[in-house]
Amino acid sequence: MRLMSIPILLLLMLSGCNKESPIVLEDSEEREELISQIDQLKLENEQLKSQLNEKEKELEIENEALRTTMNLSLTVLSAMNNKDYAYIASVSSTDVIVKEEEKKILFNHPNSSHEVSINDEKYLLEKLEFRFYDFEDKEKMTIGFAEHFFEGHSTLYFEFIKQDGEWLFYNFITNA
Repeated sequence: MRLMSIPILLLLMLSGCNKESPIVLEDSEEREELISQIDQLKLENEQLKSQLNEKEKELEIENEALRTTMNLSLTVLSAMNNKDYAYIASVSSTDVIVKEEEKKILFNHPNSSHEVSINDEKYLLEKLEFRFYDFEDKEKMTIGFAEHFFEGHSTLYFEFIKQDGEWLFYNFITNA
């Protein structure tokens, strides 16, 4: 009988131990305050999740814009090297006029205009180094390259604008 009472006593002691037993708070005000804090943290967590989702969407839009305009920059440079005026005109905004006979591109913008000659100088891709990009208002992207040569380097600035969901060549400036 004594032997039997030890397992029964042990069983009773173990049944009283439950991992899922709730925390018992003596003070109901303390409990209400903790519930309020938990609700506030849940709300803050949802707001942060929403902000994170928005930032992820914005970053995806920016990455896609960078990828597209970077490719356009390189293909426009290649077209300039090959004097492919038709391609340049096909990827240009309405403010850009390609003058094939004069071997020039006219950038005729509302506040300013300038021409760029497409002469026999080649922009060699192996001499280019990507330097920066500037993404403005989800509608404008500037891509900057450095062109290295013996005496130093010059900077090539490509500007693109988004019209009707498509990125178009808008401006080209170099300090060379």
